Amino acid sequence: MQVNLRHKGSITILDIEGRIIGADALALKAIIDQQIQAIDSEDEHGEKLNLILNMERVQMMDSSGLGALVASHTTIQRGGGNVVLLNLGGNVRSLIVMAKLMTIFDCYDTEAEAIAGIMKS
Repeated sequence: MQVNLRHKGSITILDIEGRIIGADALALKAIIDQQIQAIDSEDEHGEKLNLILNMERVQMMDSSGLGALVASHTTIQRGGGNVVLLNLGGNVRSLIVMAKLMTIFDCYDTEAEAIAGIMKS
């Protein structure tokens, strides 16, 4: 798994490529935790983490990947931030639907929609 980190204003975007399974799920959670800690250390202005997970190039995800997403979502929301999913492929979307997680994640098909969705929150 490879993760490219970029920023659009106050929004952090993680472009994820590969598989989110096993140890890769833990690695993704660690990357997200680093972003949470970076925001927490700069929190003098009340900034919250707004995170877009671009899943366009994720071929496969297992239950450990789902667990990493849910745990990150919970931590970020408790801190007042937002997490949205972008470009869910068929396999990943099916897994999220089967796990009944579509109700907790906002999912978007374009980056512009995802950014607009986060800005509304």
